[in-house]
Amino acid sequence: MQKPILVSCLLVVALTGSGFGDEGSPRITGGTRAVPSQFMAAVILETPFIAQNCVATVLNRQHVLTAASCVMNPTTFAMINPVWLRIIGGDVYIVPVSVRRVVRNVMRSYVHPNYNRLTDNNNIAVLRVSEMFPEFHNTLEPALLNTRLLSDNTPCRFAGWGATENQTTAAVRASQYWITQPILPTASCNAANVHNNRVQSTMICAGSLAASENSACLGNMGGGLYCNGELSGVLAFGLGCGAANQPSVYIDVRQYAQWIQSQFTRTDDPPAGWVPPEPL
Repeated sequence: MQKPILVSCLLVVALTGSGFGDEGSPRITGGTRAVPSQFMAAVILETPFIAQNCVATVLNRQHVLTAASCVMNPTTFAMINPVWLRIIGGDVYIVPVSVRRVVRNVMRSYVHPNYNRLTDNNNIAVLRVSEMFPEFHNTLEPALLNTRLLSDNTPCRFAGWGATENQTTAAVRASQYWITQPILPTASCNAANVHNNRVQSTMICAGSLAASENSACLGNMGGGLYCNGELSGVLAFGLGCGAANQPSVYIDVRQYAQWIQSQFTRTDDPPAGWVPPEPL
């Protein structure tokens, strides 16, 4: 139970000593600094298995939504024991700590049973926290789920604490930033020099095909895409860090709404070490 706390301490050290601050540093991921209450459903998913951690979205007082890849061991491909996971919400800053910060341990991880680690199909998971979030206030609120088909060029936003460069040792930002991510045509994202037919009908491609300072980078996996103020996608792959032909790809929340809702009432406890079906 001590490892997540150690990870937090190491993260603070990295932030203070890496040379990556919020001012005067290279910003491959660009974006605008978020203010409290702007993205109240966005939370940090702390894991010792991913150096920059992940992002998740609050669904209700006991559940958050994230990418399945955030709760799977990247070496063994088995589900991580939930005791190693922690949720940090209600705060746009990693440091300093706000009085509004809410920290919760994870009690259950419900990964989509057909998650495919090779294609990222069904890369989605619902996590249950061990203690309910407090009554929602002006810095922590659940997201509204999008139920509409989104047209190309719909302006959307993504918020996270990701790194500013594509290096495994890169430190994340000390505060939350948001970027614009317009919806892109699936055909364009599936071009041979882009994602080469990897974007499925259950996914949303968003961002820019050209090199852009407004791009998701390491540490943003599992974060939410907000279109018309509603949660529309969960970041599954495409952490281009500003490179051309690397737009972000999100799991389309609209198509998983029934599965997401059904996780809220589950009473089983999936064992740590569970492995999804062998990917084809």
